[in-house]
Amino acid sequence: MCAKRTIVVLAFGLGCAVWCTQALGQGFNRRFDPLGQGEQQNAWAIERLGDGYLTIGTTSCAFGDTAYYDPILFSQILDANGNVLTTDSFFYPLHALYPGTDDCMDRSSDGFFYSGGGTYSQSATQRVALWKIDLSGNITMLAEYGDEGFEQFARQAIQAKDGGFLLVGESDVSDIIDVGVFKFSADGTFEWSRTYGKPNLFDFGFMADTTLADGFFIGARTCPSFADRNFWVLRITAIGDTVWTKEWGTPLDDGGTFLSTKANGNPLISGGWPYAPEQSQIRAYQAELDEVDGSFVWQRQYGPINSGYLFAAKEVGPGQGHIAVGYQTEAPSTTLGNLLRTADNGDSLWMRNYYYVDSLLTDGEGVLYDVITTLDGGFIACGTAIGSASGNLPPGYTQDAWVVKVDSLGCIIPGCDIPMGITSQITNMGYALSVYPNPFRRAQGDSQLHVAIKLPANFKSEGPLALTVVSMEGKLVRQETIPTSAPNEVMLDVTGLAPGAYTVHLSDAHTWIAGKKFAIE
Repeated sequence: MCAKRTIVVLAFGLGCAVWCTQALGQGFNRRFDPLGQGEQQNAWAIERLGDGYLTIGTTSCAFGDTAYYDPILFSQILDANGNVLTTDSFFYPLHALYPGTDDCMDRSSDGFFYSGGGTYSQSATQRVALWKIDLSGNITMLAEYGDEGFEQFARQAIQAKDGGFLLVGESDVSDIIDVGVFKFSADGTFEWSRTYGKPNLFDFGFMADTTLADGFFIGARTCPSFADRNFWVLRITAIGDTVWTKEWGTPLDDGGTFLSTKANGNPLISGGWPYAPEQSQIRAYQAELDEVDGSFVWQRQYGPINSGYLFAAKEVGPGQGHIAVGYQTEAPSTTLGNLLRTADNGDSLWMRNYYYVDSLLTDGEGVLYDVITTLDGGFIACGTAIGSASGNLPPGYTQDAWVVKVDSLGCIIPGCDIPMGITSQITNMGYALSVYPNPFRRAQGDSQLHVAIKLPANFKSEGPLALTVVSMEGKLVRQETIPTSAPNEVMLDVTGLAPGAYTVHLSDAHTWIAGKKFAIE
């Protein structure tokens, strides 16, 4: 049972206010149960707010006077280290509420934030909702649209060039599910709606973005059958008339079509490319289309053919490539949050997986839904820490909202990219590694740095552990293998290292486990 309230937003402070070509700042990882009720949470979207961030999410909450589980859009302000400062929420009696899904929120020219979602009443009526979030994280419902007895829903809101808002999702007003597009004025007045679909098919809308001209790209999915679902992109005018459409894909379930507009005017597409039914084998996928006719500029697949998917992809800067967010599934069936950095032509620069682990939870899973660049040149992503891959969730743990901040190379601690072949990172085991004395003073006549390793009793490493020392310039300066039978303390020879700052990293054959900064004087 929960108190009656329903919407949360997360805001974070940063420690760097300059743009860097390669971020060296330390990141962080946090999971949140905003109202402390032990229900399931998701963080769907994240935006910058001053030198911090705002993320909107949901939590399920059972109420005594309704049969629904009401998602909560939580409004939490966090400091630079991700610590919660304040929490706010919203409640709509006898309704379930939705803020939207992946990358659902946009910042408008008035400085406030807007999210496109929906409401669901006990009469089984689903309406489109436009949410407004102020700079203190307070959320109001600016507009609600839909007729009694129908189901209309939005997954995202973006600001149109006339100052109003375009929401994209689904509509069943034609007795079949079609892509629904809904236009509101800047003050929340409903202006028009359009549906787009093919006869006797189910069609879904996921994302939208403005074109360089006065119009929109719509990322959608069209379904020739329940097993065959294709990518579908539409370009429409400012009043909803179709300019062109493009459909492509496999005879399998290609999932959703997520998009954003690049500085050159072309839509950037993200999703997954399946190789087996029910997405049991799927690769992360990106493509760029020509804005004029929708033809391919390029398309790429990434990662192994097990299970990989991208929910959002955005341009880092004009001509500077892209950052994408989603998940990868590792054998046998562990789902990890994923970040993919690509060049402007779609070539992969790096791909990293992340999962939450602490002293009690050693096989955490997660999914990341949205990502943005940070002012220090890195990235911050939000999503869901799902729970335990084995199902053995420790008491007190639930599915929680999840935020991960990394540097420009995808590292929580700078230097994680140096151990070659490492693609996965544990995001919360800083306690597993400590170094002393720190700072290390040569005047004491010692050349050995004490490195203490404290892993959970049930932690399973893949092969022997390794310690890697990296300079703050990103250069490998020491590397030492630690046999699995090694003691909990290792003496690391730092003879010949110049005075300055370094990081030491603990890893196994496939996973970065922890890192610590130390100084030599």
